[in-house]
Amino acid sequence: MKNLLSKFKTFNNNHRKLVPFLIYFEILVIFFASIFKGIRRHFVVVLAALLLILGMFAAVKLIPGRSESSGACNGPEVVETVSVASISEASSEADEAGDTLSSSETIDLGDAVTSTESTESSSKNGEKSSETKEIVDTIIIGEDVGQNISQEAFDKFVQRYTDTVGWLYFEDERLSYPIMRSNDNDKYAEDDYAGNESETGAIFLDFRCDPEFTDSNSIIYGHNMRNRTMFGALRIYKEDLSFLDQHKYFQIRTSNGISRYMIFAFMDVPKDSYIYDVYGKNPSNMREYLDTIEYKTYIDTGIEPTVDDQIVMLSTCTKSDDLYFVMFAVKVDE
Repeated sequence: MKNLLSKFKTFNNNHRKLVPFLIYFEILVIFFASIFKGIRRHFVVVLAALLLILGMFAAVKLIPGRSESSGACNGPEVVETVSVASISEASSEADEAGDTLSSSETIDLGDAVTSTESTESSSKNGEKSSETKEIVDTIIIGEDVGQNISQEAFDKFVQRYTDTVGWLYFEDERLSYPIMRSNDNDKYAEDDYAGNESETGAIFLDFRCDPEFTDSNSIIYGHNMRNRTMFGALRIYKEDLSFLDQHKYFQIRTSNGISRYMIFAFMDVPKDSYIYDVYGKNPSNMREYLDTIEYKTYIDTGIEPTVDDQIVMLSTCTKSDDLYFVMFAVKVDE
């Protein structure tokens, strides 16, 4: 390094006119020469540090990352849709034996009914008794979501699952599920209609709403499943606005009979929206609620319910962590 500096000094003294043009070049040469000298002096340390950095980089690349998820609210990747046929004989035999049915078992429904089970809860079938297995064998796994059930079948279902307050049935057969209700809004977000833990949960009525659906606004919740079961079936309305034209009616069966509803609006709302506090008979903010729907709906159906009408609001989550998708229907006849 001293020899290099001496040579630069001698050259600069002999060529003073060139110094302004060469000074930056000389500085760079001296800088890199200093670095090279330092590397030679501490070669072992530099080599070890370089190998350590390369090793850490390789380790990060080789460690498999966790798979990405599209959001917990969308539910599990694989969920079976179960269509339960009429099995009165098997059900009566099970009743005589004193068997208690679990979430994967069926009862005497008369007509076809449906439920969605997660693959986790379905895997427990192997532990059931022989009589129970005979009932489970009658379950038909298929693509259809079933049909509405008779009043007699519904009443029997309520006797067995006492938290049942209704049965939601879309007239195009896209949805057909029991409506549950407990003393909070957490139980059936995590449990199926039989009370067993399930990633699909159940369709359930807000615990603050009247179980007879006589409120000005009744709020029903359901998970937005990836395979379009539960309230995942509602996504098509937002994806294709013309879909509503031929698929606008659903029914709710209760112990008092059937009520028919017509869908007139749907939209996304913040999770903390005030509309989730519109419940009961003649709430003070019902007019504001109807005005909000009219202003924010994704589709104009021309239907304008009044504060004297009865509204059912279907609510589910979306891919956004901050929004819920809600659908509104007005009661039209019995």
